[in-house]
Amino acid sequence: MQKINRKTFLKTGMAAGIASALPKWSFASVKGGDKIKVALVGCGGRGSAALTNMVSSDQNIEIIALGDLYKARTDACEEKVKNYIKKNYPSMEKEIWKVSPDKVFLGMDAIDSVLQTDADIVALATPPCFRTGQIEKCLNAGKNIFAEKPICIDAFQLRKIYNDLIPLADKKGLNVVCGTQMRYHKLIDEAVNRIRDGQIGDIVGGSFLRFEGKFLTGWYDVPSNLKPQDVEYQLLNWLAFRWTSGDQFIEQYIHNLDIALWAFGELPTEVIGTGGRISGLPDIGDRFSNMSATYEFPNGATLSAACRQEDGTSGYSTFKVTGTKGTLYSGFGRQIIKGEKPWESAKEWRPALFCEHDYMFGALRDGRHVNTLKTCADSCFAAIAARESAYSGKRLKCDWILKKSQQKLLPDNLKLSDTKTVEPVPSPVNYKLV
Repeated sequence: MQKINRKTFLKTGMAAGIASALPKWSFASVKGGDKIKVALVGCGGRGSAALTNMVSSDQNIEIIALGDLYKARTDACEEKVKNYIKKNYPSMEKEIWKVSPDKVFLGMDAIDSVLQTDADIVALATPPCFRTGQIEKCLNAGKNIFAEKPICIDAFQLRKIYNDLIPLADKKGLNVVCGTQMRYHKLIDEAVNRIRDGQIGDIVGGSFLRFEGKFLTGWYDVPSNLKPQDVEYQLLNWLAFRWTSGDQFIEQYIHNLDIALWAFGELPTEVIGTGGRISGLPDIGDRFSNMSATYEFPNGATLSAACRQEDGTSGYSTFKVTGTKGTLYSGFGRQIIKGEKPWESAKEWRPALFCEHDYMFGALRDGRHVNTLKTCADSCFAAIAARESAYSGKRLKCDWILKKSQQKLLPDNLKLSDTKTVEPVPSPVNYKLV
C-alpha cells in the first residue's frame, strides 16, 4: 500500500478524490444539462434514503431501475421516494420516477440485471460484505458508482480495492463516490483545512468517540420460520453479524475514523484494541457491542478511537484533535478551535448526505473524473486493523493486514438457502489471526 505522508496528503485538496479532465478513453461523458439516469441496488432504509438525497441534490435525474432480494423492499422504496418527490417537488414525480415493472429485479443476482440497463450511475446499498464485488461488477460494466460505506470488510477485499479497483476506475475514467459523507461537509472541510494550514500547530493526538444507545441489528422484521443459523436470517439482520457488516468499527465508526485520518493527514502504523459484547447471543449476531483502539502515527501522534452500541446507554459523539498551538473540538455540526488562534464555524450548513451527491452529480455534469475509493479504502484499512487487534488482543503493525492477513469473510458461491454457523463472539481466548 502506498504510504501517505503529510506533505502528499495536503496536496489532495478536499481529499474527496482525484479530480481531473476525463481521459479520452473514458466510458463516462460530460452530462451538462442532460438527464442523468440512476439505478439502485439494495432498497432498504439506507438505499431508499440515498435516492431521496439524490433527488434533493439534482432534480434533473431519472430513477430507472431497482434491485433487491425482496419485492416488499422495492415496493417500500418506490412508495418512500415517490412520496418524497410529491412533497418536495410536486410537479416532477413523473419526470423523476421512471421505474417500470420490468426494471425491478429481485434475487441475489439482481445487480447483474440492473447493469444491463442504461443507468449512468448505480447506487450500491446492499450489506457491506457484497460491496467490493459489486463495485467490481459496476466498473466492468462501465457504470459510475455511488457506493455506501464501507467498501470492504476484510484483507481479501481490501487488497482487491487497492490493487485492482482503484486503478480500474481511473483507467476507465469512471466516477466513484463513496458514502463517507463527512468528506463533503462544508464546516468539517473548513476545519480540516485550518488544521492543514497550521492553525493548531503540529498534531500530537486526538480523541474520537461515537456512543449510541441502541444495539443495531437490521432494518426489517425477520420471518418466524428463519433461525439464526440461516443465511437469509443473517442477511436480514446484517448489522449484527461480522461476516455481513464487518462489525460496527467498520460499518458505522468508519465515519468518525475517516474524519480523524483526514485531519491527521497520514495513516497509522500501529494499533492496539479491545472490546466485547454484553448480551443477546446468538439471536442478534456475533459482533461486538463496544470497541476501542489506540493508533500510533509516524509523526508520533496518537489517536484514541472508541464506539459503542448498547441498549439503554447514553448517546454521545465528539471529536477532538490536539496540536501544539490549539485544539479542534468537532462534531457533525459546529466546529470550534481553542488556542493561540481561536475560531468558530457557522452553526449550520447543507447536510453531508446531500453534499456527497452534489459532489457526484457536479463532477458528472462538469466532466471531472473523481474517484474516492482510495480515501475510503484507507479508512477501511485502519478500521480492519483495529478490529483484528481488538478480537485477538494483539498489538498489530497495521501493514500486517495488507501484507500477511488471509482473512476472507464472505463465503464463496453463497446462496440464500444456505446455513452458516453463528460463531462465538471473538475474544483473545478463541480468536486467531489469519
